[in-house]
Amino acid sequence: MNSSASENEIYPACGLQVDRPLKIRVLQYASLVLAVAGLILLYLFAVNRDLPFVRIGDITPAMNFAYVRISGEVTRDAYVFQSGGIVFDLKDGSGEIAVMGGKAQAQALEAAGKLPRRGDRIEVAGSLSVAADQEPRLRIQSADQLVLNRKRAAAASSPAPRIRLADVTAAHKGEQISVSGILKIIDVPGPGSRAPYTLTLEENGAELAVVFWEDVFRDLEDRLPLPGKRLSVRGGVDVYKDTVQIKVRSAGDLRIAESGQ
Repeated sequence: MNSSASENEIYPACGLQVDRPLKIRVLQYASLVLAVAGLILLYLFAVNRDLPFVRIGDITPAMNFAYVRISGEVTRDAYVFQSGGIVFDLKDGSGEIAVMGGKAQAQALEAAGKLPRRGDRIEVAGSLSVAADQEPRLRIQSADQLVLNRKRAAAASSPAPRIRLADVTAAHKGEQISVSGILKIIDVPGPGSRAPYTLTLEENGAELAVVFWEDVFRDLEDRLPLPGKRLSVRGGVDVYKDTVQIKVRSAGDLRIAESGQ
């Protein structure tokens, strides 16, 4: 009898233990849901709260990983790496900083027509990367947190000075000029490449590369001029890998020159 009584007392206890793992699993799932919801709310708070503005010159190593906002003028056109990442430089009067982003941010900025150019004014939020032996950098987390004010082309109504190809040097970097020459070579980027279209002009033995990207090509109705044509080009002088080139930002600044031009 004692043995039977003991068994009757044990079995109910075992029956109760069957329900405990179910309750524990429910609590575990609930905890997981709450944790994920908490992370989402934390992210939304971080993204939407008023982030502090900082001056570039005031950034210190103690601010590493700080999420801040910076406002200033773009000093170097946005460059998209072959890997898809993006970088451009920004100054605010107290210093200069490199602003970087990944492939997703670069694609979002490009799709929105917000790739920064030299002279543009921007406000951007991101995470600081500050190492003791390196210049500080700002990493963009979302393309939506970049507010862009394009530089007004004040000189657009007046023609840019025309310069011979042989006279265009690195000293003209950042200037808007006009050139003309015979189209010799056309380099078209491959599918999926972020490299520019490159047209090589020639005039009296001197050569100069003219580069532009997909947005300009689309505005050209996906048609390029034929080699042998004389082109008139207006654009900004830049230096890439020690090579002087002209960047064209509008299809209207690239045209077949009339005879005698």
